[in-house]
Amino acid sequence: MYKLILRKKVIKFIHKRDKNDKLNIDLKLKLLQDNPYPKSNLDIKKLSNSPFYRLRINNYRFIYEILENELIILMIDGNNRGDIY
Repeated sequence: MYKLILRKKVIKFIHKRDKNDKLNIDLKLKLLQDNPYPKSNLDIKKLSNSPFYRLRINNYRFIYEILENELIILMIDGNNRGDIY
């Protein structure tokens, strides 16, 4: 299992969501800790020409990096679909 580290702006973004969205995001992030790579039950894509991955949860997008040596998922950014890229 990977350790999930959220940057401050990701935490702030999640806290601004309504209760149902928070619960859904929390559930998906727990699933992400088990398998942070594509081909899992989550909607994950590797971003082209970068070391980052994109996780899609409803209309939200989260950008993260996997630090394989330390088994860490570093959540870089989270935002609405049109504002993240």
